[in-house]
Amino acid sequence: MAEDDLQMRILGVDPGDEVAGARKLYLRTSRGAIPVIMHVAENASRAILCVCGAIGGFDGPAMLYPRLGLTMPRTGFAVARMNYRQPNEFDECVLDTLAALTFIKGAGHDRVALIGHSFGGAVVINAGTVSPVVTTVVAVSSQLAGAHVIGELAPKPLLLIHGTADTILSDECSRMLYERAGEPKMLKLFDNADHRLSGHGDELFNLVQGWIESRLQSPALPPIDSQF
Repeated sequence: MAEDDLQMRILGVDPGDEVAGARKLYLRTSRGAIPVIMHVAENASRAILCVCGAIGGFDGPAMLYPRLGLTMPRTGFAVARMNYRQPNEFDECVLDTLAALTFIKGAGHDRVALIGHSFGGAVVINAGTVSPVVTTVVAVSSQLAGAHVIGELAPKPLLLIHGTADTILSDECSRMLYERAGEPKMLKLFDNADHRLSGHGDELFNLVQGWIESRLQSPALPPIDSQF
């Protein structure tokens, strides 16, 4: 894309309906509206931004994103679940993610954990290399395409998660990303789990919750080099 094509300005925020205790918002931008479901946490400096796969949506693998939205505000994390303006348009989806990060920072959250699933894994890897507000990146069942910049994430902690029975994107994708990534990093493989980690919702949630809480509470942790 040309440099002019990579620009986006946030023009305002339009409120939407309340969704299960959260608020749906629309970020008005110079390139169209970005839908966001916001789970607010009072006086929180930390936040989580959740990004879905190529077809968009708000829920993520094994309903991880709404579960984080219901749970994490109680422990001092705001949670934003973002949908795309143009699903499956990689550069546009990265711009959407960067715009949402700008909005989150403007709302007073200066440390953000960025989570993406599948196509969204590559999206958040890209956005994480650009945005200074991103403290850690979690990529679940990530694709390789578009993730070539993964080495530039370091020293931001990276968690890669994949199922060994994924028939949409082989777990070899995350294995290769792990090899290319700098420290600190962790790769977690779920035996016999599919692309959406079906049937592993509790394990997935506990892993992601623990990772985010430790990465955002302790910025100066020692490097991690774990694979299991």
